Amino acid sequence: MGIRRFNVMEEEHFGDNVYLIHRPFILSNPYTHIKDKQTKAMFVVNTRDEAIERYSHYFDIMYGKNIKFTQEFDEIYEKYRKGEDILLGCYCSTKESCHGDIIIKKLQAKLLKEKVAEAKKTKKDLAISK
Repeated sequence: MGIRRFNVMEEEHFGDNVYLIHRPFILSNPYTHIKDKQTKAMFVVNTRDEAIERYSHYFDIMYGKNIKFTQEFDEIYEKYRKGEDILLGCYCSTKESCHGDIIIKKLQAKLLKEKVAEAKKTKKDLAISK
């Protein structure tokens, strides 16, 4: 399974590898495109895509600066890195884009960066040992 997101209204999951990313949880998106009802979002933007794009920038600002945000992401990352299945729960339909997709991309990018760094170190160590 790897990592995937699910709609909390359609599926129910429990366990140490289930993370809720909808509002008001720490990895939630403070941006919404929903204008016709009250939400816990701090900012209203024009479209779903804009809300998700802004979340990507928000993530980059929060990660490393907000302790709880960073700890939550790093906890998920460590499990992901070890090959554990991860479930991210949100209210978004799985048929639509979601800020959870950004979280998944950030996890994948961090793992790829780590693997590339390990490969470079291994290559360097092999060259030194020759």
